Amino acid sequence: MTEPVAAPLSPDDMTDAQRRRRQHLTTTVIEMLAETGPDGIQMREVSERSGVALGTLYRYFPAKQHLLAASMAAWNDILAERLAEERATGGRGHTGSVLDRVLDLYTRQMKAFQRGPNFARLEVELQTSDDPYVRDTLDERSAANRTALFDLMDGVPAERARLASLSIGSTMLNSLVLWSTGRIGFPEALRNVQDVTRLVLGDYA
Repeated sequence: MTEPVAAPLSPDDMTDAQRRRRQHLTTTVIEMLAETGPDGIQMREVSERSGVALGTLYRYFPAKQHLLAASMAAWNDILAERLAEERATGGRGHTGSVLDRVLDLYTRQMKAFQRGPNFARLEVELQTSDDPYVRDTLDERSAANRTALFDLMDGVPAERARLASLSIGSTMLNSLVLWSTGRIGFPEALRNVQDVTRLVLGDYA
């Protein structure tokens, strides 16, 4: 019987210096994913490239999947912050109809995966994980993303907004699976997401 893996340290229980070290680890993994797929990420190399001792790395993230999940969440935060900054300054995603705003959001998310295909592969891998920490990390990220999405759908009835989020999100994940496994090209993956967005939010154009 496999022994359960300990849960990673919570950032809430860390000192400022520990949180900075943790962020440095996830930043290092983000940089590495620009070069290699999830399978190519090795804990020892993360330690060497980040300058964080291997023992310390394992105290922060007892399993590689924990580190990858935290890094994926950090990458998502970077994208979300960029969107928030653009909206705050009246850039794209700030004006237009509900349909226009949601299309812009998902189009930019898909194009971020196009620029970083290894993040698409990691997304698919993490979505099938049965590790409790990975599941919780993805759930927290999804909750934050839904909050941002519902803000863009201001004025849409709550149940309609929920169904739109579910439909578009499911289509996006399916499209990432098909694209990352070479079964469809990126233009088709993007079109799938955009078509479903128009289908479920066409009344709000």
